[in-house]
Amino acid sequence: MALSSLDTSAAGAPGFAAAPETLEARLVRMLYHGKDRHELAQLLDQVRLLPDGADKNRLLQSVEMGITIRERFEQHQLRERGLLAVIETAQDLTALTDLDRVLQAIVQRARKLVGCDVGYLSIYDEQRGDFYVRATDGAFSEKFKQVRVGLDVGVCGFVARNRAPYSSSDYEADGRFTHNRLIDSAMVDENIKSILGVPLLAGEHVIGVLFVGERYVRSYVAWEMSMLSTLAAHASVAIGNARLFEQAQQALQQASATNALLSQQTADTRAAAEAHEQLTSLVARGGELPDICHMVAGRLGGHVAVCDGGEREVCQASSAGCEFEHFRQAWPERKHWFEDKIHAALDQSRRLGRSVNAFSMASQVCRVSAVTGGGAGLLGGLIIHTAAPLNDVAVRIFERSSMVTGIVLLLKERRESTALSDIPAVLRRLVLRPQSDPAALARQVQAYGLDLSRPLRMVLVRTGAEKTAYALAQLRSVLQAPAALFDEVGGALVFLVNAASAAGLQDTLLQYFRERRLDFSGVVSEPVAEPSGIPPAFLSAGRCLDFLDALDRRNAIFQERELIMYSSLFGGRGARDIDLFMESALGGLHQGGEPRKAELARTLLAYLDHGYNARAAATALSIHINTFRQRLDVLDALLGPWRDSARALEIHLGLRLWHLRDPAAFSAGISKMSENTP
Repeated sequence: MALSSLDTSAAGAPGFAAAPETLEARLVRMLYHGKDRHELAQLLDQVRLLPDGADKNRLLQSVEMGITIRERFEQHQLRERGLLAVIETAQDLTALTDLDRVLQAIVQRARKLVGCDVGYLSIYDEQRGDFYVRATDGAFSEKFKQVRVGLDVGVCGFVARNRAPYSSSDYEADGRFTHNRLIDSAMVDENIKSILGVPLLAGEHVIGVLFVGERYVRSYVAWEMSMLSTLAAHASVAIGNARLFEQAQQALQQASATNALLSQQTADTRAAAEAHEQLTSLVARGGELPDICHMVAGRLGGHVAVCDGGEREVCQASSAGCEFEHFRQAWPERKHWFEDKIHAALDQSRRLGRSVNAFSMASQVCRVSAVTGGGAGLLGGLIIHTAAPLNDVAVRIFERSSMVTGIVLLLKERRESTALSDIPAVLRRLVLRPQSDPAALARQVQAYGLDLSRPLRMVLVRTGAEKTAYALAQLRSVLQAPAALFDEVGGALVFLVNAASAAGLQDTLLQYFRERRLDFSGVVSEPVAEPSGIPPAFLSAGRCLDFLDALDRRNAIFQERELIMYSSLFGGRGARDIDLFMESALGGLHQGGEPRKAELARTLLAYLDHGYNARAAATALSIHINTFRQRLDVLDALLGPWRDSARALEIHLGLRLWHLRDPAAFSAGISKMSENTP
């Protein structure tokens, strides 16, 4: 019997209409009327009571999809409420001029925004050098309201010293900050278990710390921390606005000479408030990176650019009359100098948590603000080029703009990472033992254009440990070919491609590392016919890289066949062991590093490479045969009886190691070990 004709008894629940059309209509009505997940779950339980069949499976899938839609809708509602709260806060706070009312409004809005038990604001006392609680909401303990905190203790001191947000899911057990008996006692009286604090910044100074707390153990998510930080940014402007208003009231009684300064301060404050409102509105309506660039360029003047985590420019905009393009075209030979300065400034800004000047010239000032995303690390940067340095208000607007840029970049990165999220796991399953379910692996890598039924090659590149993440982020933008899997595995960058694409990948990697002047060493594995051969190839190429490290050979990518013999002989050996072997094998020929001995070494290597054919070796070296024989006589005197097979083999191997370590010494020779030797 079809489910559409079942009666209520067949469904197993009294009064339950079992017809699929009726149930799906009921599901749509429930979603339309905003029923919660509990009621949808009850509907799901009712569907499970139906007899098995295709209609039941379809109904189960429909109700589960309805629950998912409801959950997503609730998440969107939560984010929308947060953004609307930030917008309302910006509007409300800019309308207040009384400092106490501003502080109380900040605390109330913070508590409402996060939905917590307690909210309070500590203000920095410049005379006493500590923080005191100025405004609270939800607190009932008088002892808690009278707490004063120094810069060296407590969560407040930690946030002020680091100028960064801080959260603790279990205050009493948290050992990351210095505890104080009086402060801990006040927290116990208020029964606060979890706490989140964000700094209120005025330029480079911390003027206060905004806190929210719970009377139970919980963790704070990145979204809550981001929203509270945005509120704190607006709060800083509002506090500055209120203080400036108080100063303006006092300045009315002073001489007319101060009126010009007061007018300028008021105009700057108004510009800052308008900028923050504009940024908040931009986020609320889902603005993109080009919108931020045009907004900042139009408000601050100059040329503004956004770069991603690999320091690749994503978008840019210039204000009217900006001469940045003319400036950039006038200094083509200093391109790398500019890039190095911006890279160093981004790193410094990330560590300091504020914007810094990258460089200053006669007609150009470059300021950089690192864009970070909490646990996501460096997301990119906001860069502005102006004809003159930015004033304090402009710097504040620029830094707040970088916060909004961080939100947009984080969303963009998450969208892009969704398509690449499987690559690290898939690559590790391919290169590490044991491999599981080869058929499933083949299907997974096929989505990235890699065909495991065709021969593969692996490229391993090792650079400085601190540069690996930086290079990986940039290479994701540089390498546009889809038929490749690459990620960091075991401290090296591992690239897996079909054999036909290996040469092009090698050229791209060489160009990338040399253009950016990064030290590196690399190995291209031999072709791998089957997926089961990938782990051994990974281990073998890794041993070749270890050998290059011991040899201190850099800035080249070698074929595995060029190194496999040496990595087998000297596996696990250090540079000193290699030196001892070369000294033993070559004797006086290797000592001293004289140009004459290097010339003799080239001669002997050519002789051995050409199977003891003196004429062929002389021709390869472009010297006369008599000159070649004279050199052989010198070698006989220097090395003694070296022509027996065992001794000659050691000498040949020692010369090859010398050539591999110092190719410049053999630049006049004809035996070129690698096409990529620089």
